[in-house]
Amino acid sequence: MSTFWGASGQLRPAPAETVLRVVVVAIAAVQSVVLGVLARRGSWLSDDLEFLVQGGKGFAPGELLTPVNDHIAPGLRFVYAVFAQLAPLNYDLTVAWRVLMQALAIALLGFLLIRLLGSSWWVVTGTVLYALTPLSMPSFMSLSSAVNNLPAHVFGLLVLHAVLDWYAGNRRRAVAYGPLALLISLTCWEKSGLIMATAIALALYLRKVPLREWLRQSWPLGAAFAVPVVAFGVLYLTNGNPSNGKLPGLGDLADLAWRSFAVPVGALAGGPWRWTPVAVPFGLTDAPAAAVAVGLVALAVLLAIAWRIDRRALLLWGSLLVYVLTTWLLVAYGRFESFGAVFVLHYHYWSDISIPLTLAVVLTLRSFRPRLKPAPVAAAVACCLVAWTAGIVVSDTGFARLWGQNPATAYFANLTADLKAAGPSVNLWDVSMPATISTILAEDSRVSPVLRTAGIPFRLQGPGNPYTVSDSGHLQPAELVVWAKTNTPGNCKTKLQGTTPLTQPLQALQQYDESRWFAKLPYSSQREVRVVVELIDADGKVVAMPTPAEPWPSSTLANLYFGPSAPIRATAVRLRTLDPAATVCLGDFELGLLKGT
Repeated sequence: MSTFWGASGQLRPAPAETVLRVVVVAIAAVQSVVLGVLARRGSWLSDDLEFLVQGGKGFAPGELLTPVNDHIAPGLRFVYAVFAQLAPLNYDLTVAWRVLMQALAIALLGFLLIRLLGSSWWVVTGTVLYALTPLSMPSFMSLSSAVNNLPAHVFGLLVLHAVLDWYAGNRRRAVAYGPLALLISLTCWEKSGLIMATAIALALYLRKVPLREWLRQSWPLGAAFAVPVVAFGVLYLTNGNPSNGKLPGLGDLADLAWRSFAVPVGALAGGPWRWTPVAVPFGLTDAPAAAVAVGLVALAVLLAIAWRIDRRALLLWGSLLVYVLTTWLLVAYGRFESFGAVFVLHYHYWSDISIPLTLAVVLTLRSFRPRLKPAPVAAAVACCLVAWTAGIVVSDTGFARLWGQNPATAYFANLTADLKAAGPSVNLWDVSMPATISTILAEDSRVSPVLRTAGIPFRLQGPGNPYTVSDSGHLQPAELVVWAKTNTPGNCKTKLQGTTPLTQPLQALQQYDESRWFAKLPYSSQREVRVVVELIDADGKVVAMPTPAEPWPSSTLANLYFGPSAPIRATAVRLRTLDPAATVCLGDFELGLLKGT
């Protein structure tokens, strides 16, 4: 710190702006590569696989505008479509994309500080603060969060650059790229529109004319930024799928508020320091009281400095407050009823506050001039920096330790190797991926859509003994544990004639409740055949089992395989062929579960 302040208590001269740009680029390159190395320890998560399968459907507007849960995110759909088209299941490609986007974000933040501060050591300090804060690290590691958040950082920072261009007199340039950057950001993550709070705060911070004149200068830029907001609003209203929500009670709301404000406060202490694992390998923030206490002290000092020395910096703290309040209320309204306090602890929702937090800290401290002797001040500041860095190391390594436990890398490596060795004629039963890879929240946890997207050849429930996939990703012979069956007379006494349906009761071999069922049906037929199977419960509910993709060959004795069904407690089965001229002799229809599932 003695390199910052001289004997008079004034900051020593900083390097020229060209040198600072090189330093900023170096920080961006090193930090993004380090995060990339940590990210490679992980692999695909449940959402990633769903989005990748959707991306494999291509770039048609209808596919890009398919809702993401209750969001509309054509930008996210576009990125996953690129991954699916270029190299599906190649996780390293996604890491390279994240490294590039992270480096761009850090560089844009550093260049923004150069434009604001000129040749100043605070450019380096702010760039390092933004690069190292754990606020955005989890959203870099998780691909689905990164595809939301990294474009929000990059294009949000371009919005702030456009604000600087406008007030520097480069108005055409500002209008040319600023609104477009905001629109792209919104299409990746609608919450990224909060960057406008920081943009307004920054514009007011730079204000040098009376407010009325400033408003006259600013309204054309505001109108230009309103265009993408309105355009995205129309897009969301016409294509989105907003879920109904409600705010929790005052007690829960207050608890969520405390947890929400603890996020940026803990970040000032290099926090959260500690993570609570939810579904391996992801962790939620679990900041101890000590981290929050240290952060509160740091916040109090910073606000006192801003109040006493440069109150304009409070505008940036105000924009941070807008972020926190909005995120708190949105998560409380849309997620608490289903998930409790979990999502307010999820850094996916907090990554974007690193931009206003960095600007608020740097613009507050830039005006601070210590009145004490430089040596003790330098020692105190050095101790604070060491403690803050130690908190970051603890936070990052704790998250990375969880992240490295993702089993998807080994699962897909084993599966692709086994499928390659078995050849394209291998017959699979359409099993679900293990719960450690595809969570219960997944709309479709089957492995077959992922394999199709990746272009891996296989046969699904074709003739011949089917294989299943173990939790480690290895092929193994399937074994059906029968829970119920029909009592079908032999010697071809029971037939399917054409498309006429045949309904048979199921006799339970053991007690069972509703489940996702598999089935086996022995048959003989003189021609290729397709059989449709529907399960029926006691109340008349009907669930169709997936129909095999290819016709089944003529055979004197073979088996049809079906499944998995949607959840049902089946008491009867209805069968029919799709060929009016078909005659199929039937054996006992066996309903059950695969061993080990």
